[in-house]
Amino acid sequence: MLELEMKAKIDTYTRGRINQILRRAEFIEEKIEEDIYFSSPIKDFKETDEALRVRYSNNKVILTYKGPKLDKVSKSREEYEAFVSGEIEQILQKLGYKEVLKVKKKRKVYRYKEYIISIDEVEDLGEYLEVELKSDNLRDVEKIEGLFNLLFLDSERRSYLELLLCKKK
Repeated sequence: MLELEMKAKIDTYTRGRINQILRRAEFIEEKIEEDIYFSSPIKDFKETDEALRVRYSNNKVILTYKGPKLDKVSKSREEYEAFVSGEIEQILQKLGYKEVLKVKKKRKVYRYKEYIISIDEVEDLGEYLEVELKSDNLRDVEKIEGLFNLLFLDSERRSYLELLLCKKK
């Protein structure tokens, strides 16, 4: 399954247009997420455009692998997730994986038509909109592009990890 996703920075110009959509969306939940990203002892995830993270959210621990981005427009990629216990960090460290960075955010999740829309307040970055669609067909990213065009949004392809690492430089 592919995670088709596009993200945009929310500012004073885009907030009103985004709120128009959210008024017609179904609110699902609000949660705090803490993501810990790891580097691999056998390959450079920055070079391969992959990611390995442990997410803590709503008393759940989720190990996620994200493959390389699949196109030049979106953040779409293969994604695999597994529920694990809190010991996963120690297991990864024993195997030589190193913590790269923590990303903390408050996330509000909505359903709008076939999309999952998240409003993320990311610590040290600000507020972002993410629109996600699960599909087996990469061409379905055009549906998200259509929504972004309707809202006059510019897509941000970098992950929160990449944005925070750039900010630290």
